[in-house]
Amino acid sequence: MKITSNPSNNIAKLYQTYQSQSEKTEKKAGSGSVEQDNLQLSEQAQKIHKLITETKDLPDVREEKIARIKEEIANKTYSVTAQQLAAKMLSSEKE
Repeated sequence: MKITSNPSNNIAKLYQTYQSQSEKTEKKAGSGSVEQDNLQLSEQAQKIHKLITETKDLPDVREEKIARIKEEIANKTYSVTAQQLAAKMLSSEKE
């Protein structure tokens, strides 16, 4: 399952924009003694960054689940309840 709305991308884009703007400011300032900007991330932003890096290491496809379902289908033991089917059908309409 892939999540299309990813707020972490927005954070990363904002950070990159900030970095590029600060680099331009540094180049314009020249070699004079100019106090540099300082970026301090909040505790929540640090947690988000940590979660982003951890999720990048996760595979997009859960191989063990796919293998289990394939095996159940092959053994003709795979079953889906009517409620599960209806819930998935209704959830796809909302998207």
